Amino acid sequence: MRTEDYEQGELRVTRRRILLGGGTVLIGTTLASRLPETALGQVIEDQVAATRQALPKGVITKTGGMKPVYLPEPDSTDPVAYSLAENLFWTDILAEHGKFFAMLMPGPELAKERGQAEDFQRRFAGQFETVLTAKIDKTNLGALNRSTTEIVKVFVDFKNAMFKAQKSGRLKSLVWPSFFDHTAREAERFSKRLDELSRGTVEIDKNNAVGFWTGIMGEHADFMAHLLDPDEAALIEKAMKTSSAFHQMHEKPPAKDGAIETAIEDIIDFKTAAVKGIQAGEIQSIIHPTLADHVRREAVKCSDELKRTV
Repeated sequence: MRTEDYEQGELRVTRRRILLGGGTVLIGTTLASRLPETALGQVIEDQVAATRQALPKGVITKTGGMKPVYLPEPDSTDPVAYSLAENLFWTDILAEHGKFFAMLMPGPELAKERGQAEDFQRRFAGQFETVLTAKIDKTNLGALNRSTTEIVKVFVDFKNAMFKAQKSGRLKSLVWPSFFDHTAREAERFSKRLDELSRGTVEIDKNNAVGFWTGIMGEHADFMAHLLDPDEAALIEKAMKTSSAFHQMHEKPPAKDGAIETAIEDIIDFKTAAVKGIQAGEIQSIIHPTLADHVRREAVKCSDELKRTV
């Protein structure tokens, strides 16, 4: 594999050092700290600052990539704050699901399905804006969450229908059946979480969270491996090893305390560095930068959620 250097000012790091060797935390931190010096970095910084000013009470953001991750304040037990953070995080994610489906449904023969995917993208983007500006308390929390779950359930039905059609060969898009299934399971869990929060339950069961997120992280690594350029043999091997590790943890959670949390932090570093490398053209792939940052944000969400489990 080629190991050309990425040069930005005085900073020189190779793709191999970013993603294959040790020190990913240090390298990821270095890249993130220099990002605001670029034009793109300033745009992202401005967007994050604007969003932070408009955040509902009890919601914080965690940055480090192209878009922020929306989270409840640390140690919060407020179902309103949790609901707002969940709504903001997942409506943003689901809007991007619609975007990805549309991108992977080219040509006139897929115009109908592409149009449906684009409509979901618009609906979830609109719901995100609604949540961002809504005046929510415990008296109208349930109504807000129901308005979101109504859209989510329709999208889940669409995803499951597309999964069956793609798997049977009736639909010939560029979306893997496993990606339709993966995104449907994410949406279903989000919907169930909103139902819990509407009842005032903020606690997150650790076994449920570990079972869900280890599977999702393993599939993310699978997707990355199969979207990298075949010339990126070392990165593909790294992604497949990461996938295997998470699938093993999914089947049998490790007895050692902190093992899953350490694996999650490692994959966050991997994904953060991958976003930078893809943006710079130093990692050859058909991974859109939005998709790379999408899976990064889900890993950050995973890490935060595991820290809140009981």
